[in-house]
Amino acid sequence: MNAWIHFAGSVGLALFLLTIVGNLACKVVLDWSGLSQAMTLIEGDEAKPRANTPRVGRLIGHLERLLIASGLVFGAWEILVVVVALKTVARFKDLDEKLNAEYFLVGSLFSVAWAILVTQAWMVYDATFGLQILSRMAD
Repeated sequence: MNAWIHFAGSVGLALFLLTIVGNLACKVVLDWSGLSQAMTLIEGDEAKPRANTPRVGRLIGHLERLLIASGLVFGAWEILVVVVALKTVARFKDLDEKLNAEYFLVGSLFSVAWAILVTQAWMVYDATFGLQILSRMAD
């Protein structure tokens, strides 16, 4: 029973790192790169958002990292291709502007890298200290 609680805790931590921490880390990277500031339009002394669009970026980030993690866990790398393709198609028109393209690339590449890092760390942890769920699934 304790082993399953341990497993559930490690999965919960991995999900927290993939979603909440992943979004915060992506925001830090975009702020550090200067892209967040460049994506605002300065009018006078007041910074205003460039476009009045819904803020669904967090949800998209959560979903993309969860899909990528699922693909890694199940050995389906093609999910990574599907996620990137869907994001590109959804923003294709916006990518004509260099700044939009850079923002999209930095955010997407960081998000993919973060998902790979967290998922691989969780998989190594599970294989070393956990219930070896992945090796059991492969059998």
